[in-house]
Amino acid sequence: MEPATLNPLRRIGWVYGQVQDRMDLDGASLFETTHRRRTEVPVHEHEFPYLTLLINGKYREPCAHGDSQFIPFSAVFHPERTRHAGVVEEHGCGFFTLELEPCWLRKMDAELPHDSVFDWHGQRFLWLMLRLFREYRDEEARFPLTMESLALEVLAAITQGKSERVERSASVWLHLREKMHDSFRDPLRIGDLATAAGVHPVHVARLFRQRTGVTPGEYLQRLRAQYACRLMQKPELSLCDVAFESGFCDQSHMNRVLRRFMQCSPGKIRSLTQ
Repeated sequence: MEPATLNPLRRIGWVYGQVQDRMDLDGASLFETTHRRRTEVPVHEHEFPYLTLLINGKYREPCAHGDSQFIPFSAVFHPERTRHAGVVEEHGCGFFTLELEPCWLRKMDAELPHDSVFDWHGQRFLWLMLRLFREYRDEEARFPLTMESLALEVLAAITQGKSERVERSASVWLHLREKMHDSFRDPLRIGDLATAAGVHPVHVARLFRQRTGVTPGEYLQRLRAQYACRLMQKPELSLCDVAFESGFCDQSHMNRVLRRFMQCSPGKIRSLTQ
């Protein structure tokens, strides 16, 4: 697996609850937060805007217009400096959170809603958050480019951005595809693809989903897996050599990706190709 960024100097705006297994991407942090028992969280505010998904337990946020009741697999976006309180019900609860840096959002030319956005029934960003959570939980196979592109898709689902009207022409897709196929063995990031095609990073994630049905990270791993299968036809190359030449960090990472796609071991794949 390509190493995930973990920057202890990147301060997150989370105060209450126990933060677990934090992972940093460019401009964002992912982490789980658990409350072990019933807790009344006092009125507070978060320094950064964030989206959070309730994974288990029950939680509510009292407000002037009535309590917002969360049950598992419901989600909310809160802008930065949103003042709110919370009540963790009996037996505690657990959240998965994507926290965004305002400076990164400005760089992305993204204008977030000024008010909180609740997604109770999967109409806005809930399913994207669940896909991001699934990748995040798969510690052995999670891939930064996939997670970065999913985070951008989440951002696009709530953004009131100035870049909504980007032309998704065939030429843009050809530039993206050419960059990916030419450089799939390199540690590509969303910014590299966006620069190559001359489009906003959010639209890279959207366009890959529209054209291929997968994220740029998933597409990249498929290219690497395909290339590795081709190299396995060369008996003089060890599996370690195959992994290195295909762009994987190591043989172990290649093994996991190939098992995910092929449902069999690299040794079995090699025997099938010779």
